[in-house]
Amino acid sequence: MSRVIARRRSVDHDAGRTYHHGNLRETMVRCGLRLLETEGLASLTLRRAAREAGVSQTAPLHHFDNKLGLCAAIAAEGFRMLVQARLDARANEKDEAGRLRAVMHAYVSFARAHPALFELMFSPQIPNKADYPELEEAATRSYRVIEECVADYLRAHGKPASQTRQATLAAWTACHGIATILVDRQNSPYDMTRKNPVRTADQVFEVFLAGIGARQVP
Repeated sequence: MSRVIARRRSVDHDAGRTYHHGNLRETMVRCGLRLLETEGLASLTLRRAAREAGVSQTAPLHHFDNKLGLCAAIAAEGFRMLVQARLDARANEKDEAGRLRAVMHAYVSFARAHPALFELMFSPQIPNKADYPELEEAATRSYRVIEECVADYLRAHGKPASQTRQATLAAWTACHGIATILVDRQNSPYDMTRKNPVRTADQVFEVFLAGIGARQVP
């Protein structure tokens, strides 16, 4: 027991030193994310995350004023993860349609793999992303990835660049709608969520691709 106490004191002491190098914040986000995905948002508190990180309860206050600040940082990390997933998916495709389809599917796959994180990223728990520049930047970058793919797809189909804004919003709506339905199954049709959710998403995305490629967006 004495060895355990001594080791915890050592960790606290080291954490106090690494704070100056910026490591404590990253550790808190990592521990908070793990708590969120294993136990849910109700279990995510600064105190609990600090305990998981092996630091004192007051140590996180150097980086987060409250739970909301930690949630915003975790949500920002979620968007960065989503961006990377989309970039990886896009890199494997050779044409504009394939790249757009890939980033849309990556969105749904991410939501299904990280349902609690996905919910937090778009939750009213964080009422105004603009209050957290890191989160705002990460969320904007995620949107830009699909916007770039939509623009390329429209250009390949001879559509004017002026359609990009509306078409990107439609693409995001399709992604987010299907992802939300597949993650929150409580009020979702059985056929959409149980039989073949990937096929369902693919059908919706094909309708979208055919639609924006066929005629001008009003």
